[in-house]
Amino acid sequence: MRKSAPVLILVLVLGLAALALFWLPRDDDYDYSPLGSKGLQVWLEAKGIAIVRSNAHVTKARSQISLRILSLPLSKDEAGAPRDKAAAPGADEQTGEAGLESWSYEAINHELPTLITMPKWRGSVLKDGVARQSDLVALADIHEELDKIDPLDFRLDRYGPDFEQAQPSLEPGQPVKIALYEAQTFDRESLPRRCHELAGMPSGALIVQCEDNPFVYLLSDPDLLNNHGLALADNAAFAVSLIQHLRGAGETRPVYLDTAGQPLDSEKPVDEGKSYERSGSDLQRFFAYPLSIIWGMLLVVAAICFWRGACRFGPPLREASANIELSKTAAIEATARLLRLSGNDGRMAGQFVLHLLADKAQLLFGSGAGNQAGIARLFQRLARRDKAGAQALHAAAEALIERGHVMTRADLHRHLEIFRKLLGSIELGSR
Repeated sequence: MRKSAPVLILVLVLGLAALALFWLPRDDDYDYSPLGSKGLQVWLEAKGIAIVRSNAHVTKARSQISLRILSLPLSKDEAGAPRDKAAAPGADEQTGEAGLESWSYEAINHELPTLITMPKWRGSVLKDGVARQSDLVALADIHEELDKIDPLDFRLDRYGPDFEQAQPSLEPGQPVKIALYEAQTFDRESLPRRCHELAGMPSGALIVQCEDNPFVYLLSDPDLLNNHGLALADNAAFAVSLIQHLRGAGETRPVYLDTAGQPLDSEKPVDEGKSYERSGSDLQRFFAYPLSIIWGMLLVVAAICFWRGACRFGPPLREASANIELSKTAAIEATARLLRLSGNDGRMAGQFVLHLLADKAQLLFGSGAGNQAGIARLFQRLARRDKAGAQALHAAAEALIERGHVMTRADLHRHLEIFRKLLGSIELGSR
């Protein structure tokens, strides 16, 4: 059980790393979903139209952008649309977010073309991955928001669970074929006299502009601009022509994809020091994507280091055992030095042979076999394998141990050489 504990800890750490890398939601998950706008950004940039996205910590100025694109928020937080957590100053009291009225005022004040898309799908589409009629936002909820601007006008309609096609033309001679599932359009009979249709379908108007605010354009169906809708028919080409038409010919400033709805500055903000309030959400940014990948990699590296230290190389050696080994080595070296100084090379050679045979016996029979009985058992084992070789080795070892101290230097070297060759030629085997 004690050996399995490191493995369990390793599995837990790897599981947490995988959780941080693959399961935890990222801030840009919505952008890559069918209802997101990442496809629009990539497509417009490929066509040479610069794009900037909103940031809750950065305020954009009118002079920096050519067109602003927003999504109408609902009082009931059920529409599948991204909304930043920070509420904009001057936000609607019920929703806590800026609404169509404040955006219309800014469009007039800054003379900024502003495209506001109506909501259509609930957030359940992102969870289920399938668009059903039950996932459509109730028209009554959208009318409730529109009534705050122009009561009893701007009615929306839908015409069944089918694809509807049309060939609207924003510029003469440039018709493109668009297709929408569960097409959502403005009822032409509900449009006020001061408002007119820029593009539409047989079932109703898609894009509406009013005379009292010529800078605001209302888009009835967001599927013309989201990731799912751009892949249908020529919707992508229509989106490019729509944005070029709204921002004006020759315009080079970027298009502003605004998901925060914060008020714009009349002038370009000056880069100067500011004081900000810190909260727990600031700490969460250290674990948001792509930093979550870095934290996951650190956890994996830490887990591998833990495994190599705890499992692969085993537990650390105790300090006492290390001291014993050091003391034994020091004692052997001291004894050898004393024997050499006294001229007793033969006695030192005898002790060397005896210790070597004891080590071989311990290797074969365990730590308790490093004595005369273990050495005798060693020779018995060797005799069963090679009787002649075992007898010769025993004779050479006995001569060195018992008579090494009386041998001449030449005899001592000759017997040591014989002992070395015999010991090397005999197979000791394993336990």
